[in-house]
Amino acid sequence: MVNGDYVDKAEDLMKELSKYISTSKIRDLMAKVNELYNDIILDPRENLDKKYVDAIRHLKVKMIYDAGRDRQDRLSRDEKNNPKLKDGKLKYFFDETGLLDMVGQIGSSREKFLEYCKYFEALVAYHKYYGGK
Repeated sequence: MVNGDYVDKAEDLMKELSKYISTSKIRDLMAKVNELYNDIILDPRENLDKKYVDAIRHLKVKMIYDAGRDRQDRLSRDEKNNPKLKDGKLKYFFDETGLLDMVGQIGSSREKFLEYCKYFEALVAYHKYYGGK
């Protein structure tokens, strides 16, 4: 999942990324993760139930869909000149944070899902701290 300290990684990433990702978009995604977290945290089994695995897989689909909707036409003039943003702000965010790849690696592992949640929460916290849009 996240190599090294996820808190430090989140801080380093959000120093830059908080300029591009909107608060509403990151909150929307975090709300979906939190819904799952609230159910999964109460289930002590090491391997997640199929309904949770399916919900996590659907989360990945939602993320891909949102990234697909977020294209270059929503960029400011200055942002259009930034090659990092050529496929959209949200895709850049997912590429840099690894969130999309990580959600695909959770499988049925409760531990991996909880690590994912901690990392996502750290990203949201630093987004807020660095004054995200």
